[in-house]
Amino acid sequence: MTERKVNDLGGQPAGPVCLDEHPSTLHEKRVDALQKLLTGSKLQAFTSDAMRRAIESNTEEDYKNMLYYDKWIRAVRDLVIEQQLLTAKEIDDRIELLRERYKQKGTL
Repeated sequence: MTERKVNDLGGQPAGPVCLDEHPSTLHEKRVDALQKLLTGSKLQAFTSDAMRRAIESNTEEDYKNMLYYDKWIRAVRDLVIEQQLLTAKEIDDRIELLRERYKQKGTL
């Protein structure tokens, strides 16, 4: 018997699925746009299959507790590093720079 991945809930109780429509947040739109840019025909940094693999490689706890687009952005980050487009340090340094900038403006 093969081992189930964290996303494979087939046949297991998982609770109700919320089908309510909700407006997309700016965060969701940005993550979606970033993923589309990186997987699009111009850059082809990675594939949708790679995104799925990266999302499914989360721990069971992370998979259950993270929001949908948080799983996506983590996958994008991991794949950008995996494809050697940026290093983890370059990403972390940029995030820190942006945090400082927004903190100075009082918007964070």
